[in-house]
Amino acid sequence: KAGEQVYAVRFAGDRGYVVTFRRADPLYVLDLSNPADPKSVGELVVSGYSEQIFPLSAGLLLGVGREADSKGVVSGLKLALFDVADPTRPKQTASFSMGGAQSNSALDYSSHGLNYFMKGGVARIALPVNLAPPGPTFAVGGWQAGLLRFEVDTASGSMRELPMRGAVTSNYDRATWLERSLQIGDQVYYLA
Repeated sequence: KAGEQVYAVRFAGDRGYVVTFRRADPLYVLDLSNPADPKSVGELVVSGYSEQIFPLSAGLLLGVGREADSKGVVSGLKLALFDVADPTRPKQTASFSMGGAQSNSALDYSSHGLNYFMKGGVARIALPVNLAPPGPTFAVGGWQAGLLRFEVDTASGSMRELPMRGAVTSNYDRATWLERSLQIGDQVYYLA
């Protein structure tokens, strides 16, 4: 659409997913079964935008990006779960917003910043973050850093937040770009 900018693209089999943003997050589902004639088959508009899209099983996508108001003003980090099983009718099934506008995550600096681990029908998500205090203005104090964790039940299409690991009071210059996580079996390791 006019004035929108592409923020994320992901190809998965004969589907393509494109996220654009100006004031809201249109998620477009593309049918790529005929590469010479790609078609947009579905669209969903939600607040904010996804900067990264991760296909999970059972027709689900995880979007990680920023929350924003109706004027396009960013207000914090956002994780969203999208059901694209019916590509003509994509829908958002869950959404979590965290921190203020200056918040950041390890995913902002590297595609290796987010870790997800499938166990049975559950996708376990781990993401190091540095969360700014709520509000649109820059603040030096009141930040919180740690490892955000979520679980996605792929059968029900639901997502729940788990307690943050390694939570500490921080400030705006924490080296989130150096932080990673690793999940092995039932264990999650946070490297900071």
